[in-house]
Amino acid sequence: MDAEQFNAIVDKFSGIRMMVVGDIYLDENIFGTVTGVSLEAPVPIFEVQEKRHNPGAAGNAACNAAALGATTYMVGYVGDDTNAEIVRHEFHVRNVNTDYVVTDSSRPTNTYGKLRAGTFNAPAQEILRTDTPSAQPIDGDTEKRIIENVRALAAQVDAIMVVDQVDSVVTENVIAAINEVAKEHDLKTFGDSRSRANIFKNFDVIVPNDREAGVAVEIDVKDEESLNDAGAALLKIAKNALITRGPQGIRVFANDESISDVAIRPVTAIDVTGGGDTVTAAVALSVSAGATLVEAAEIGNLAAGIAVAQSGVVTVPIDQLRERFGESDTPDKLKSAEELSEICGRLRDDGKRIVWTNGCFDILHSGHITYLQRSRRAGDVLVLGINSDRSVRAVKGPERPINDERERSIILSALACIDYIVVFDDDSPIELVKMLQPHVYAKGGDYTIDTIDQDERKAVEAYGGEIHIVPGVEGRSTTAVVSQIRS
Repeated sequence: MDAEQFNAIVDKFSGIRMMVVGDIYLDENIFGTVTGVSLEAPVPIFEVQEKRHNPGAAGNAACNAAALGATTYMVGYVGDDTNAEIVRHEFHVRNVNTDYVVTDSSRPTNTYGKLRAGTFNAPAQEILRTDTPSAQPIDGDTEKRIIENVRALAAQVDAIMVVDQVDSVVTENVIAAINEVAKEHDLKTFGDSRSRANIFKNFDVIVPNDREAGVAVEIDVKDEESLNDAGAALLKIAKNALITRGPQGIRVFANDESISDVAIRPVTAIDVTGGGDTVTAAVALSVSAGATLVEAAEIGNLAAGIAVAQSGVVTVPIDQLRERFGESDTPDKLKSAEELSEICGRLRDDGKRIVWTNGCFDILHSGHITYLQRSRRAGDVLVLGINSDRSVRAVKGPERPINDERERSIILSALACIDYIVVFDDDSPIELVKMLQPHVYAKGGDYTIDTIDQDERKAVEAYGGEIHIVPGVEGRSTTAVVSQIRS
């Protein structure tokens, strides 16, 4: 797919009206510290410092559709409680309409929580998970009102996306109503289920992963042959099936019995949570915009690659999707300062210890490799700043760099010890370090705490960061390598 085809598809996303039907969860992440042990019982005292919320399950798919530009309506239920107010607010700030979300006072709002305890200089550790009672299939008045909302909303949308997380909202009666209104209003239908992909009878496209596909048709998917058997079985249920396969991309099973593999661009996966919702939303919007199944799979892969390269459950804005499409030759680890600022914020929220180091890294040698590996051991994530070509010339002279910044970023991206790379143009990275606020600022062993740039030292210590002097390898330097080549 070339740029013209890609833009012709995604330009239509903003004109699509999408109904999302399914289970709504409130994902709650609570961050704090353990300050002691209770006097009343031998239990830790957890001091809450921050709470972060986002809609989960079908709610996450709806938020992804909205982030990609669609006018999005959520259909499901919440309880009559405080968490219902929170999840409705989180939908609102993500531009998802909740006018068709039913309140069921007999059920709690489904809520999944994680408590993480740590300190600034110690990685946070998950100490407790919380959950509401297992959601039961809706019935009675709640089911009736959800079906009424599906019918009322059908005339206002272009497509319906159904996401079945806990077998609660998506009952046989709800599926029957969706098929009925889809036929009446000529709507595209899309389905994704954790364990029941076989419920989507006559849907236009279903998007299970390989495990979910096998569970739905009772086939143990363990090789190419069994995967193809599962795909063929799904075509007896839905019109088309796109089976996601993680780093192997998507296998497309079309209703003309053709099979196509769509590869994913190489990506360093950090957290795959919610990646399936991102794929489903991107595929649903792409097909609704007139894309072929293969084009939709390519866009779905592209969106998922952005999502899984970040920590936590994230949505993929349309601008990031456009940028990613235009960066086919750009290393996945290379980020802008703004992107890194957002990523580092999420990493801190997840309790990850961030290490920063920087340099020219002009001609890579064993001294560099050893230094970077040792720096990485000081934390959980290593962010590398590399000098731009202009700043290398300012530091090293007019004959450097030997390799330009793009070449250097490609080479460095191949190192497993590096998680992210950013190019900076200033003579010092001090402003970038202030923005990112890494827990650890690593400097080479040719420095001491007193000989490093004292402005950088003050900046790091001002926000509570640490400076680590990392020993290097004697006799190995780019200058020495260049001299040896010239001689």
